[in-house]
Amino acid sequence: MLPDQAGTSVWDTFPVSRVVLMVCRTLTSTIRLLETHQLFRDDVRLRFLFAVDEGSRFGATAERLLRLAGAPDIVGWGDVRGLRPDLTLAASENVDMAALGGDVIVLPHGVGFNKFVPTRDGAGVRVAGVPDAASLRTGRLRLTLAHPSQDTQLRALCADVVGHTVVTGDPTLDQLAASLPLRDRYRELLHAGTARTVLVSSTWGSESSVGRWWTLPTDLLAALPSDEYRVCLALHPNVWARYGSLGVENYLAGALDAGLVLLPPEAGWHAALVASHVVIADHGSLALYAAALGKPLLVTGNATEVVPGTPVADLVATARHLDRHAPLAPQVERARTDESLRLVADRAFAHRGEAVSRLQRELYRALDLEPHSDHGLHRVADPVVTRRGPWSFRTAASTDGDTTVLVRYPAAAKPRSAGHLVVTDDETDLRLHERAAVVCRDRVIDRDLARGWAHNALDTHPGARLAVVAVPGGCLVAVRGGTEFLVDAGGAVDVPALGSFCYERLLAGELGPGERTLSVGGRRFAVRVTPVRGR
Repeated sequence: MLPDQAGTSVWDTFPVSRVVLMVCRTLTSTIRLLETHQLFRDDVRLRFLFAVDEGSRFGATAERLLRLAGAPDIVGWGDVRGLRPDLTLAASENVDMAALGGDVIVLPHGVGFNKFVPTRDGAGVRVAGVPDAASLRTGRLRLTLAHPSQDTQLRALCADVVGHTVVTGDPTLDQLAASLPLRDRYRELLHAGTARTVLVSSTWGSESSVGRWWTLPTDLLAALPSDEYRVCLALHPNVWARYGSLGVENYLAGALDAGLVLLPPEAGWHAALVASHVVIADHGSLALYAAALGKPLLVTGNATEVVPGTPVADLVATARHLDRHAPLAPQVERARTDESLRLVADRAFAHRGEAVSRLQRELYRALDLEPHSDHGLHRVADPVVTRRGPWSFRTAASTDGDTTVLVRYPAAAKPRSAGHLVVTDDETDLRLHERAAVVCRDRVIDRDLARGWAHNALDTHPGARLAVVAVPGGCLVAVRGGTEFLVDAGGAVDVPALGSFCYERLLAGELGPGERTLSVGGRRFAVRVTPVRGR
């Protein structure tokens, strides 16, 4: 049954006078339309209907996302022809435009027209983002663009586009740029703290970052010290639509165990890009956003699917490439802002700082209404992330006088590398338990229970020299052979790090009472060691 049209229902509470139909096709386009929905905040004159054109291979989760967002009216595709909306919005050029009545504004779901994609029958390729000539010839379509150069490109591809474009700029870039002063907030939400945030971005397909280098997240986690770096991964929504969250998390299981921060497709990459110190990307749109924001950028390689002469093509050709055959850590450490990349990105974004208001005015013009209000820019959404590890560490330790220095890596990414192995009782890989030099429990229990846990852990981990348990006021450390200590760093250091500190001091023959210094992740902490009396 068709929903009531504006002004015809006795059930309305708000004074609705216009209907906007948002036509989704893929997860990507659905996300973009939900973002655009925010431009109509507080406007009680508008009612929104949603429909899903089910013709895409990547459309499986579009309706689910709409329902999660709380969309009340999702119209079956077979009923769309019976609707009479005042404005139709789409964020995909592949929507069946013939089924839509009235004028249609087509929003971009990426930056520009930079990529060749397969045609619907798979027999050839076309430029992504460009509607077919028949749809353009109806005169009902209007394309919003981020830069005048895109209009020039479209005219060369299809003469029928003339007169059917408007350059508004890119609202997403404006929102990202305006959110930069809040980078520390987003780093905290990404569990980064003082660590440097590395954002890995991957579009979809075999030439994407993970398509050509699927171990990249794990390789980075193995190369970058855990206390100094936080690695985040943003996958194109098409990857999620193709494999589902179960498939994606299965493919990335080892990386997630090693501490990878996996960003969901609908919210997270914006915050991670704002928070990032370094971006590793392919030829997807996120690389252009990173360059425009002045982020240090490394790219994972060239791609035959990139349209020559576009900003993305020039960006990939100009940026420093991440070499998989060379050590990764020095490449990440040397990454710096490159002004030449910012100049390339400038060719993709016009009207910076004005895009939100320009797009809002264009949408209201199509509705024959004045904008309800100018809400200005809102910060990017808080990330909701998947992160489960690391639970165990491979630790390289050294002692110089009273100072012990730790460099830790996730054991899930470096299970057999040099250094001693510290395993927590949260660790799911039983092979790591068998090789542990130090076993830990970081959930606080009282000292009597802690003593029992520690000695039982030493009994069940015959290769371990130490067991470390969080207790009120610090940690109880039990040494194989019977000695026990209380170790306290004022709550500023995690239990596995204190375990490594004690293990290194034990090997040096210097685990005894007094105050020492622990250096981990570039930070220094005072650690007090006190023998447990009566043991």
